[in-house]
Amino acid sequence: MHSSEVSAQASQEQVYLALSTLFERMMCAAKSSSMTEVVEADLTFSQFRTLMELGARGTAMSMNELADAIGLSVAATGRVVDKLVGLGYTDRREDPQDRRVKRVSLTADGHRFTTTAVDQREDVLREICRRLPDDVADALTAALDPVLHGDTDYFASPEPTTES
Repeated sequence: MHSSEVSAQASQEQVYLALSTLFERMMCAAKSSSMTEVVEADLTFSQFRTLMELGARGTAMSMNELADAIGLSVAATGRVVDKLVGLGYTDRREDPQDRRVKRVSLTADGHRFTTTAVDQREDVLREICRRLPDDVADALTAALDPVLHGDTDYFASPEPTTES
């Protein structure tokens, strides 16, 4: 391995460590505000995750889709949804095209809850950004701009390599 390859790998590892630490610290700060919502509403983590998934989708989901999305069995998802229906956060109805399928969606209270949780998380992240000195904020924005808005889509799946 050439010294330039070693140097590039070291640089990539430094970027990884910096971004990983940044994301971890930001998510911890944001999750702490979300956990306040969970505790105040007396929700389990699975119930909160279900609400946030339904809020993110913005549309009714079948029990199977919801179970897959939150990583629970259909039976466990049914129990979570039962509790959320009882709390007034979700609604469960038969699918108009297939009455065997139950669709789950947020009620108005569920929408308010998820909107508040997202708003609080965004407020925490905005507060962290407000605390940055102007020169640091400008440097961070300038560093991220080519990654987020450049000609290369760094977030796309890499093309498979063909071996000859």
